[in-house]
Amino acid sequence: MRRGVVVSVALLGPLGLFAAGCSSAVGGKAVVAPQPANLAYVDAKATSDASAGIKKAMETVFSFDSTDTAAVAKNEQEYFTGNARTQFDQTFAQIKTTPVKTQTHVIDSGVAALSPRGATVLAAIKQQSQTPDGKTNAALAVVVVTAAPAGDHWRVSDLNLNPRGTLGPTADPGAPRPAATRDSALAAARHAGSVLLTVDAQNADAVYDGYESVAVDPLLTQFRATRQTTVDSMKSSGAKASFNPQSAAAVSSTSADGKTATVLLDAVVSTQQQGGPQDRTIPVRLTLARQPDGGWKVSAIDPLNAA
Repeated sequence: MRRGVVVSVALLGPLGLFAAGCSSAVGGKAVVAPQPANLAYVDAKATSDASAGIKKAMETVFSFDSTDTAAVAKNEQEYFTGNARTQFDQTFAQIKTTPVKTQTHVIDSGVAALSPRGATVLAAIKQQSQTPDGKTNAALAVVVVTAAPAGDHWRVSDLNLNPRGTLGPTADPGAPRPAATRDSALAAARHAGSVLLTVDAQNADAVYDGYESVAVDPLLTQFRATRQTTVDSMKSSGAKASFNPQSAAAVSSTSADGKTATVLLDAVVSTQQQGGPQDRTIPVRLTLARQPDGGWKVSAIDPLNAA
């Protein structure tokens, strides 16, 4: 089955140099435009440095041999501080008496907020572990990471393991074009996610019309090719699922020309069960394409998993 329909079926000195901003001459004096509150994807280098620095910090601390407590402590001291250290200590205390080796990889991330003082990043993190007897385990988590530059690297100060709601500053209508691109893509991804992660067996045709309305090729062609099969499956399942508008999301990339963007969405979906509504998270990467009218549509949707 194509990836475009997987989700619906399943429901069934990193900051040392910032751009000074544009300037103009007024009365013979240069006037420097004020920086926006959120420099994510406005200052491309600073955004990249923050993303890379936080990725290194998370992967270094959470990749360990539990029997080598000295190395674990060294990495933690270098890359973590404040509440993040407390959180890690509590987690490590539960496993340090059991020999286990872990490898951790940040497989996707979006910089939600960025300033010269630090950054807030939504990160999809995959961790694989192995015990001496050969048993393995894999897990995926989406985490909000708060961090700041510390010399030649980044240091994490807080981890939110249950991300919800808006992660960055409110969109500024007067912000420069890169910020407007970021904010409009994020809003479009939230809307598209609310459509694409809805299932209603009693209104399957209308729901699928919604899927197609927010899609553009190649995803639109995939949807049309599998429409009847998916609609029939939805109807027979009796399923109903709705998207939680408090689902966390962050832009993970924008093109230089402002025509494409990707967004990491940690979708919270509520399904109706015998005991009442039950929430589950479905992390997805949405690829968006700018349309002639200035809006955005989804060209690809890729579920993220621990495999």
